[in-house]
Amino acid sequence: MNILVTSAGRRVKIIEYFKRVLALNEGKVIATDCDINAPAIYFADDYEIVPRIDNANYIEILLEVCKKHKIDAIMSLIDPELEILANNQSLFNSNNVKLILSPSKYIDVSFDKYNTYTYLDSKGIQSVPTYSDLNTVKQLLQQGELTYPLVVKPAKGSASLGLFIVENENELHEAFHKFEGQIIQPFYKEKEFGIDVYIDMLSGELVDMFIKEKIHMRAGETDKSISIHNEKIEALIKELVQKTKFVGPIDIDCFEYKGEYYISEINPRFGGGYPHAFESGCNFMSYILNNLQGKENKLYNGFKYEKDLVMMKYDNVQLVHRLK
Repeated sequence: MNILVTSAGRRVKIIEYFKRVLALNEGKVIATDCDINAPAIYFADDYEIVPRIDNANYIEILLEVCKKHKIDAIMSLIDPELEILANNQSLFNSNNVKLILSPSKYIDVSFDKYNTYTYLDSKGIQSVPTYSDLNTVKQLLQQGELTYPLVVKPAKGSASLGLFIVENENELHEAFHKFEGQIIQPFYKEKEFGIDVYIDMLSGELVDMFIKEKIHMRAGETDKSISIHNEKIEALIKELVQKTKFVGPIDIDCFEYKGEYYISEINPRFGGGYPHAFESGCNFMSYILNNLQGKENKLYNGFKYEKDLVMMKYDNVQLVHRLK
């Protein structure tokens, strides 16, 4: 079983975890990136340098990589590529390459934070209220249904880029008109949590989840976190899985506010904080391998990891010979 990890970037641990699992099954991990200096590609069994994902020939080149390395399945690590892969699902299927990916509808829902809120709200799933209309927000402020501070950020942003916390109307106007496609949310960030979830790609049932309280963020990714057991968050995630059709690995952000829990974002891919889950015993790579081999995983039956384990990321250095 050979897996292609695209847009590998800095996700060294994801590559290492896949290698660890696939090596037991005589499989290999191939990585791609558009940057020859992307660290993660050098930890794979082999790699290919490909164009940017917006290149007109990107999918064609990926298929050539799949044929060269006898790839069985593809997984991307960045949001913009998920939609591109999903839109070409039938083409990959015809080449006997599986996508480790949720259905395109759910990728579309996840990629736009306003769409995420409206969809979850329609399903009765508690999530952070999100507004795309400035006049509506001003009216809610006048009625006392919203109060400062508010969060203003791009509906399709990532890594906390373009995020503003505003304290008054002048700041609200300035932040909202800073970029196109801004959204506004109440500041529900008493505590922030990240949940790594695996949903079986065959049965659609919940297999595993790992809940961590975020202690420190860096460039939009969890840098320090502590594992917790929280029954309210557990119930919220179960409800999400039951009412949607996400599959595979997904990464969920959740806020605590006045004793209640609200989903903030859903990323249908591995999150930057996943190493905390793997090192605590939540081996999503083995679940993926089972599914790719046509085997359903056992259903979720409670927390399988120890609480109060702290993850602390730190930098490392990798030297490689420059390619001629």
